[in-house]
Amino acid sequence: SNSFMIYRREKQAEILAQYKGQKALHNNAISKVVADMWREETPEVRAEYAAKAEHEKIQHMLKYPGYKYTPRR
Repeated sequence: SNSFMIYRREKQAEILAQYKGQKALHNNAISKVVADMWREETPEVRAEYAAKAEHEKIQHMLKYPGYKYTPRR
């Protein structure tokens, strides 16, 4: 995962709670709201999420040591 995706995953419930009672938000609308929030975050917060992304990357490498990304064609 990259840092924005982790941030989005953590903020999704917060966004849904803010818009509760209104018509359902689609994923693209949630992403747009979270992207605006992300742009306003401080470098310290972004660094925190970059560290989380690096941690997830290491955990993935340990769990799947021979994994190699191979996109479908």
